Amino acid sequence: MKIYYSDDRCTLYQGNTLEVLKTLPDESVDCIVTSPPYWGLRDYGVEGQIGLESTLDEYLDRLLRITLELKRVLKKTGVMFWNHGDCYGGSGAGTWKNPPIEIKSKEVYHLPYGSNPRKRNNTDIKSKCMALQNYRLILKMIDEQEWILRDIIIWAKKVWIAKENTTIGNAMPSSVRDRCVFTFEPIFMMVKSKKYFFDQDVLRVPYIQPLNRWGGDKLKANGKSEWDKGTGQRTYRNRDMRPNVMGANRPNVWQINTEPFPEAHFATFPEKLVEPLIKCGCPQWICKKCGKPRVRITKPTEEYVKSLGKSWHSHKNDEIVGQRKEGGQEVRLTAQYITIGWTDCGCNAGWESGVVLDPFIGSGTTALVALKLNRRVIGIDIKEEYLKMAYKRIKPLLHQKKISDFLN
Repeated sequence: MKIYYSDDRCTLYQGNTLEVLKTLPDESVDCIVTSPPYWGLRDYGVEGQIGLESTLDEYLDRLLRITLELKRVLKKTGVMFWNHGDCYGGSGAGTWKNPPIEIKSKEVYHLPYGSNPRKRNNTDIKSKCMALQNYRLILKMIDEQEWILRDIIIWAKKVWIAKENTTIGNAMPSSVRDRCVFTFEPIFMMVKSKKYFFDQDVLRVPYIQPLNRWGGDKLKANGKSEWDKGTGQRTYRNRDMRPNVMGANRPNVWQINTEPFPEAHFATFPEKLVEPLIKCGCPQWICKKCGKPRVRITKPTEEYVKSLGKSWHSHKNDEIVGQRKEGGQEVRLTAQYITIGWTDCGCNAGWESGVVLDPFIGSGTTALVALKLNRRVIGIDIKEEYLKMAYKRIKPLLHQKKISDFLN
């Protein structure tokens, strides 16, 4: 293990992820955004790498030792976003029916689903059957390590739109003939405590329908629900059900295109995928004394984005006015809001930015986005070649300003 680079904004470690994590202090990380090497998918040409284990159980055991350390270093208010895809069971022969595609480096290969550089000895994974390596791991994390699974965000790279019978997005082409093409990956949102930092406002989506369709002031559950009659639902939370004027809560299916990367690394996050994860999961301001994150205080502006037509909704409690086109055709309206302040813990000890950790930093997308968002970052990778890639990408940001300049 060695420190590849370090300053007040970024620290990059080269070494075995588990061994590096053991050196980090307890509860020192605010947010984890990462994607581990998948079992039986790629050979990165490094001794001791994860993913080439001969059995799935061995692979899961190695990752569980890492996730236990990740839970230790994550703060009680922290959030982990764990992107983990799957593979299919092969014949068990370990042969190269589909030869690996060599790209730039002789040490790095892109292996098709179902291929493995080593013979798979786990007979529980039948040929052509999904291994469910990701869900097996998550279940063990919940049952054995007491992680809390709060959400599963679906990263949809390519989606079929039934209404138009067309697709949007991009994905690696597939010649499979007996199933649909696999074009999504799950991102598991894990926490260690019931109360944690989560900035919902940065994820809000503009409404595309009038707010008053929900019933305005009269829409309260109060133990009854008129719109759910006949569903068999008998219990209702006693709360105001009107939509938030800032925008709707974002669904957990995100269509985000993959992004090409010219260097020899294949599992590269799109920046558009990482950015909202860090924004909602890692606070920008943390008290140096008590460690409590600052929470934004927002207020909607009095106007929506301008568009043609006349007002279709004006609610006295919302203090906002929407617009629609002539002829009744609705248009997407963005509820503009501004941050008018931040909560204060009262310690008067100064502030520091949150820390994002990627224990499998790879080409450095997590670090790049974290620095752009003025967060501190810790990255770990076993392969020096990838740390060189990561440093090359983040170097221009590292020499712009010190982290203290952003906090003044």
